[in-house]
Amino acid sequence: MKPVNDYKVLLATALLSFSITSAMAEQRILKIGTDGLYPPFSVVDNAGKVTGLDIEIGNAICAKLGAKCQWTAQDFEGLIPAVQNGRYDMVIASHSITDERKKAVDMIKYYNNSASFLVPKNGDGSDLSPAAFAGKSVGAQTATVHASYLEKNFSGSTLKFYPSQIEAYADLSAGRIDAVMGDTPTLYTWVQGEGKDCCKISEAKISDPSIGDGAGIVVKKDNEPLHSEIQKAVDLMWSNGEFDALWAQYFPFRIGNDK
Repeated sequence: MKPVNDYKVLLATALLSFSITSAMAEQRILKIGTDGLYPPFSVVDNAGKVTGLDIEIGNAICAKLGAKCQWTAQDFEGLIPAVQNGRYDMVIASHSITDERKKAVDMIKYYNNSASFLVPKNGDGSDLSPAAFAGKSVGAQTATVHASYLEKNFSGSTLKFYPSQIEAYADLSAGRIDAVMGDTPTLYTWVQGEGKDCCKISEAKISDPSIGDGAGIVVKKDNEPLHSEIQKAVDLMWSNGEFDALWAQYFPFRIGNDK
């Protein structure tokens, strides 16, 4: 027969194990949607894991909320509806903040942004007016502010919209279109890598209210306290330098979050 003290030790060990297991089982899970085809912000690797700057930002937010991120990559066009119907707690996919989107969901700004065109290396790129691209082909990703901007302003051009930026880049590289519109940081990444021999970012940048006021994390309307929790986490990441440190791992230029 084992001594009484041995049984006490065994009982204490069992209770501790149960406590740890229960805590793990009760850990808060936050379901997050993203694009997965938007380097360097989100990319699905060969193992099927989604990685990138947006994922690092999301994981940092989850850590501050005492939660675990559960990531799902899907088509960009369906991300906002997926938040609305409760599939995700939030979406982190560099959505441009627009008045139209804010009617459907709440958006928490997490960085500033600008829009540009990718053009062939031998192209000019100093004039991004509709007149300069009359009769030419211009591409953008479906369901983005860039696609809407082109539809509204570039009626004299042939417009092509793609499920992902990557497919638009491929057509530009192959000479099937004359330009691609997109977020400047994302375009920068491509021309520093695969697109370095064919293309460049336009010297001019596009400033238009319809393109939006920075990039926002998407949450369902009036989803409290989650909205306020995310806002506090984002504010902390900017005040303590964490956001700048993450950004610097991907880009050599700084970007702000002025409100």
